Amino acid sequence: MAGVLGIHHVTAIASDPQRNLDFYVGLLGLRLVKRTVNFDDPETYHLYYGDEVGTPGSIMTFFPWPGAKPGRQGTGQVAVTSFAVLPRALGFWVERLVRHGIRHEGPTKQVISFRDHDGLMLELVGDAGAEARGAWGEAPGIPREHAIHGFHGVTIWAERGDDTERVLVDTLGFRAVHEDGSTRRFAVGDGGPGTLVDVRSVGGFVRGAGGAGTVHHVAWRVPDDAAQLQMRDRVTKAGLDPTPVIDRNYFHSVYFREPGGVLFELATDPPGFTIDEPVARLGERLMLPRQYEAHRTQIEALLPPIHLPVPASAATLLTSTTGPEDVSGDALGFVHRYVPPAAGAELAGSTTLLLLHGTGGDEEDLIPLGRSLLPGAGMLSPRGKVLERGAPRFFRRLAEGVFDQEDLAHRTEELAEFIVAATRTYELDRDGLVAVGFSNGANIAASLLLRRPGLIRRAVLLSPMVPFEPEAPPDLTGTSVFIGAGRADPIAPPAQVEHLADLLRRGGAAVTVHWQPGGHALTDGEIDAARQWLWQLVAARQVERSRA
Repeated sequence: MAGVLGIHHVTAIASDPQRNLDFYVGLLGLRLVKRTVNFDDPETYHLYYGDEVGTPGSIMTFFPWPGAKPGRQGTGQVAVTSFAVLPRALGFWVERLVRHGIRHEGPTKQVISFRDHDGLMLELVGDAGAEARGAWGEAPGIPREHAIHGFHGVTIWAERGDDTERVLVDTLGFRAVHEDGSTRRFAVGDGGPGTLVDVRSVGGFVRGAGGAGTVHHVAWRVPDDAAQLQMRDRVTKAGLDPTPVIDRNYFHSVYFREPGGVLFELATDPPGFTIDEPVARLGERLMLPRQYEAHRTQIEALLPPIHLPVPASAATLLTSTTGPEDVSGDALGFVHRYVPPAAGAELAGSTTLLLLHGTGGDEEDLIPLGRSLLPGAGMLSPRGKVLERGAPRFFRRLAEGVFDQEDLAHRTEELAEFIVAATRTYELDRDGLVAVGFSNGANIAASLLLRRPGLIRRAVLLSPMVPFEPEAPPDLTGTSVFIGAGRADPIAPPAQVEHLADLLRRGGAAVTVHWQPGGHALTDGEIDAARQWLWQLVAARQVERSRA
């Protein structure tokens, strides 16, 4: 009996789209083959990941809703999505997950189990048959021989598996191939990776609920439109009430829900993802369904900005690291995030904000602040390497307000070396760097200004202190500094702020001080003042460049 060919794609729900992209492209090394929008909700991305061209059987897709509530894994769902790798790649993936701080189990019986940031349950399965499937071999840090080769299979959790299994066998053409306790495995075709589905009967377990970290549906491959219509007719005769054929641009779809509650889709192999973008440029631009193209400006304004991990020029320099988003200390000296400037950001695009977090922050902490201060600017955000009771900092302190001067000097030089290396790696305009630091981050930024004058000529220091007393004022000619501070700040007292401003001015820096009445915290008024200062700075620099 003719039936489906295997898995076409798996679609899941995520929360933050950039974090989702970072995980599946940056960590797992899949290719972003298409960025488009949800056909039924054009204010939401639909992101497709896969091999070089998004071959059916390699495609993992997501609806990322920012702020989405977590779902609950349970019966009536595809609970586990498994990817195929070569058996010899399992050691590489264990090391990679450990270095990224991803908790995992295994490998047990050639399987590594883990979750993404939203809690979606995933597996990497070592299978020699993976070599016959395609893979994306251009991911930084992942040698081609260790790359993911599409899906291995999926696992359905069912209250009672009998009805689900009957649909798989009698309607879709699967066959039973293995049984292990309450789990039965089914396969189609050659039974290799991408053709497998496990049905696990977990009677009495809680019913699944949709939300971030859960699978929305699984799609089964059919070779063409004619085969899809035949399969749809079979689904109808089984009493499963399929939808009409729906054009999804890159494939044609028929949906129906099997008796256990899982949403199934029949998806055609053609036309594929290259119908509107060349292979070399897949995933670079937002592609909209025809009915939404007239509203592109409004849709792009509503969608949160996302970016591919690193420029191609930088990727070659980072291939020995764990990945392009959560770059390890082996790369440039600091775990860090780099966010390229937004396409079309004419003024802000030539500026890169060096984001320096306060005590307890990390490389993610000030990304929202950077986007608020200068939308469209590039962002470079390192994580402090000193831990104080587990909280990252940029240098040690002996007590509140008492800095370890030897460590401060050492850490300042380390940060300066990172800035030089990152400028070269990411091809940044050194004159376009602006340090933005809060508290401990502001203090090491001030130390950079005083110890390495000229390395950074523009800075936003929020709740800063005097890091150290230089023997002589440094030459800060051509340097501009914005200081935001609180009149009632017990940690960075006003006297310290005024003394720092005086030190910088004596070196020749142009210093703007904005006072707010509160304490050691960022306020809307302070952020707004810093934003206005930055825009004036960027505009003035643009005028200077146009005259040159």
